[in-house]
Amino acid sequence: MIFYKSIVLIVDQTDEGITGFILNRPSDLFMIKEVESSEKIKIDLYYGGPVSSDHFYLLKSEKIYTEIINIYDNLFWGNNLDFLINQVEKGIIKMDDFILFQGYSGWGLGQLDDEIANDSWIISNKKAEEIFNYRKKNSWNKLIKEFGNKYRLWSNSPDDITLN
Repeated sequence: MIFYKSIVLIVDQTDEGITGFILNRPSDLFMIKEVESSEKIKIDLYYGGPVSSDHFYLLKSEKIYTEIINIYDNLFWGNNLDFLINQVEKGIIKMDDFILFQGYSGWGLGQLDDEIANDSWIISNKKAEEIFNYRKKNSWNKLIKEFGNKYRLWSNSPDDITLN
């Protein structure tokens, strides 16, 4: 049930496999950083997926440091958490300008292709500026409705199917 009603952004493909992040799965976890002014910065964490849950990954709509990787258009990902917190603390980056993930989603070579061929996934090509809207509540329902009547039943199904 990890990917149930998930919107996944694929960020990288190598000879070893595919990496992605679940965009619409906020966790109950957050990071707090105390800053010099005795204020605290609270950064919400999103569940990126079941792989490498002891690492954090950043999704950003502009290049903020040299090690960050371009996904497409003006969308980037990386893992320099210290740099991110420093930029937030200085007010250079606003909280709505990024998503911080704990862990990521991964597929072995050919695994995701097989799942797509078996209709386990629906593919969508969205603009980079739309990606950050998917962290909002009910974003999966709104997105699935864009695919038409064929998927209307999916959009109306409860999270707990036993309640139907």
